Amino acid sequence: MDLLQELESDRLTPSRLWAGLDLATRELAARALYGHPSGERSARKQANQAVAVALRFREVAVQKLAVERRADHLARSVRPDDTLASSLLISLHLAERPDLLGTFLDTLEIPHEAGAIDAEYESDPFDSKSLEQAVSALDADFTREHVDLYLYCLVAMDPDVWGGLTEILQRRHDG
Repeated sequence: MDLLQELESDRLTPSRLWAGLDLATRELAARALYGHPSGERSARKQANQAVAVALRFREVAVQKLAVERRADHLARSVRPDDTLASSLLISLHLAERPDLLGTFLDTLEIPHEAGAIDAEYESDPFDSKSLEQAVSALDADFTREHVDLYLYCLVAMDPDVWGGLTEILQRRHDG
């Protein structure tokens, strides 16, 4: 999937972003959802239901599978809806890339704990200068692949707040 094309056509969604990820990243996200304390119970239940549908199992049978097997099936067999895809992408970043989140959020002065934004925090769209500074801070310490995925996640999950990243992503893609 050409993420940039999806982004430009204003059709980027969490589920489309998930579908464009490589299997290793999807597996990492699925394990994070099941294994990290940040994984919400409701998201794990939704994941179990999706695995059950994909495998044509009852949900109780899926719950009896080892976490690794559930995560493998989730990564390989499930086409998650936007809600589940968002949970998977959030879990990936909170469990595996909290420093990346922290750097970005600190640069933008967004209150958070280990990358999880404070529940009461509400944001207006950020200006391009602030976003450029935050992306530059990420580029200094993290791989481009991880930075770009995080930026795409933000745009896919909340284009009203993070839509200013589209121009930055466009330049990164063209450059």
